[in-house]
Amino acid sequence: MSPQSYAQSPYLYNFTHVPGKGMGIVANYYIRRGTRIISDAPLFKIPNYTSDPAAVTSYVAKELKGKSKDEQRMFLSLYNAYPKDYMPFYGITKTNALPLGPDSEDAGLFLTVARLNHSCSPNANHTWNSNTGTETIYAIRDILRGEEITICYIGSDKSCRDREGRRKELAAVFRFECHCTVCDLAPEQSLASDKRRAEIEKLDEIVGQGDLLMLQPSMALNSCRTMLNLMDEERIYDKRVSRIYYDAFQICIANGDVARASVFARKTVEERVLCEGPDAVGLEDQKAFIENPQGHRLAGISNIWKTGLEGIREYDDQEEFNVWLWKRANS
Repeated sequence: MSPQSYAQSPYLYNFTHVPGKGMGIVANYYIRRGTRIISDAPLFKIPNYTSDPAAVTSYVAKELKGKSKDEQRMFLSLYNAYPKDYMPFYGITKTNALPLGPDSEDAGLFLTVARLNHSCSPNANHTWNSNTGTETIYAIRDILRGEEITICYIGSDKSCRDREGRRKELAAVFRFECHCTVCDLAPEQSLASDKRRAEIEKLDEIVGQGDLLMLQPSMALNSCRTMLNLMDEERIYDKRVSRIYYDAFQICIANGDVARASVFARKTVEERVLCEGPDAVGLEDQKAFIENPQGHRLAGISNIWKTGLEGIREYDDQEEFNVWLWKRANS
């Protein structure tokens, strides 16, 4: 049975009480990285989601009337971080609703995904897939039988804050103090982790400066490589990995290195499939750059690293291949 069909088994995971966290989801079997664990359609969608408690409460009440008794009970059993601040319908929704995409004004309430607990070093990635109309959960690390399946509740920009900053954000939004494996590191190890995460954030800002890929492309590419190494040390394997490979692709194609651009495009696609699945939104467009990197809008701006597809090198030894792939980062 393939990982994708196997992942649809209702016995792949189990809802259980997790000490110190309440309800959570635990793996019933060993789950390989890249397996789709959950594909969850929303119980309801909230169009033009706002922070207006009265409007959201009214909308949710109307939606719940049309749901089954079991669905209503499941909704009401979800964690409410704001029992003293708002009415239950709004508190539960505010705590558990997820945006339907990074730039969407709409949100969805997902009964299964809402049971996933947080970790600053999660073993799963969550993404809204508008192609399937579901919130998908993929294993981004191999998950052992009996291990809790976790996602990160805060954005990638906030997850790179130091321990104090992450805990402050989580306490403000979700009203709990994080005691994940990263936040509970010993002081010396925690400082080292904070330093790595701060460096990731710093380098990400550097690469995000659009003019750098032309003015100092080697520096930009080396920043990508360093970020990937630091993220590996931090065991961060979420969507940021594919984004960094895509940055490396753009740096190479903007400077005429078609061979390495093609390889970085392939790595972008491979990482996106692992984190978001083969039906990820926009994946086909990125796949096209593997065979035709010159189709990207940045192609031809410079030819200082000029190569063609025939310049792609393949090595049996992965280390030798990486030396070739990141050669421009050293120039």
